[in-house]
Amino acid sequence: MSSGSFYKNLVDESLICGRCGNCRNDCPVYKEIGWESAAPRAKISLAREIFARNSEATISPEYAKRITQCTMCGACTRACAARIDLQSLWRDLRAKLVAGGKAPAAYTAMVDNLQDKKNISNFANVTRLDWAEELDEIPENLDQEPGADVVYFVGCVSSFFPRAAQVPVAMVQLLQKAGVNYTTMGSEEWCCGFPMLAAGHAAEIMEFARHNVDTVRKLGAKTLVTGCASCYHVWSHVYPEVLGESLGFRLVHATEMLAELVAAGKLVPNELNQTVTYHDPCDLGRNSGIINPPRQIINSIPGIKFTEMATCGEEATCCGGGGNLQGADAGLADAIAGKRIKEAAATGASIVVSACQQCEQMLEKAARTEKLPLQVMDVSELLLMAIDN
Repeated sequence: MSSGSFYKNLVDESLICGRCGNCRNDCPVYKEIGWESAAPRAKISLAREIFARNSEATISPEYAKRITQCTMCGACTRACAARIDLQSLWRDLRAKLVAGGKAPAAYTAMVDNLQDKKNISNFANVTRLDWAEELDEIPENLDQEPGADVVYFVGCVSSFFPRAAQVPVAMVQLLQKAGVNYTTMGSEEWCCGFPMLAAGHAAEIMEFARHNVDTVRKLGAKTLVTGCASCYHVWSHVYPEVLGESLGFRLVHATEMLAELVAAGKLVPNELNQTVTYHDPCDLGRNSGIINPPRQIINSIPGIKFTEMATCGEEATCCGGGGNLQGADAGLADAIAGKRIKEAAATGASIVVSACQQCEQMLEKAARTEKLPLQVMDVSELLLMAIDN
């Protein structure tokens, strides 16, 4: 499976690489490890030797580890002079790990759990709306209300991880304040499938795509909104490809919808005297092109002083939380997050805002580890705070 229009296959693409090294400059893993074997071009060179030139060669344990040491952030794809869709190449390499029995045990356990529970947690999927208990009053239309204009796809991280649960709590309050006719998929919401893609199990996503798309269609919604960057990327780039059909409804990220509601005067923020910086999630900014809406929301709040990090937009540095890296090498993921949170602190901001629950969890942990006086929150949380101020 490829998200790139011209990607052929692992062998052909590995032969295209000219070893120019552009990919090394922006790779967060290479910057942290420092060894050439951790650089994208080295991983491609080894793939070429094993799969294109030496049919008897096998993936060594060391090379298998390097393949999993990747956040799938897409910085290498953006930098590639040969225009290789490297995210597709990394997914194909991980599929080779699975086929050869070399995938990390964490990958196998996660995929088995996803197929069993339909989410990335250890909790039953019927508990997907437990976060709503933090609302003052649970809306009657929250759980699978037929005929709602908008379906809010909450995502696994927001549904099952306590810190991230504050994001749907904020999002639902904002939708209510704006008078949006919305509902959720409730227990019928399944994981978007991104963790399976990143683990080399591309074929397994079909069942999840079919179920999720059909559930939205049955509810009759005109729009689906999700606050998770990876969920958005999968719904917009992967589902239409694997299903071979258009979704049949509008798809927006939460920041796009909230920016529209603010612009229409349906959400009116009050003054908030804070210095804020914004972290672009890789799957939202660089990989999906949604860069301006979050900034429009932040800049719509009176009193806010907005300051950009040294790397931002399509050039933003990864938080370390993508590509299942935590399962393969948690220490490396934390080290990458530590560098990013220091970049945020250098702006002088007191609040770091993002639009991805995984990013927020990584950055919040990094802020605590580095003992930095930074508050980390989602764009929806910041907007609600301004409106209620």
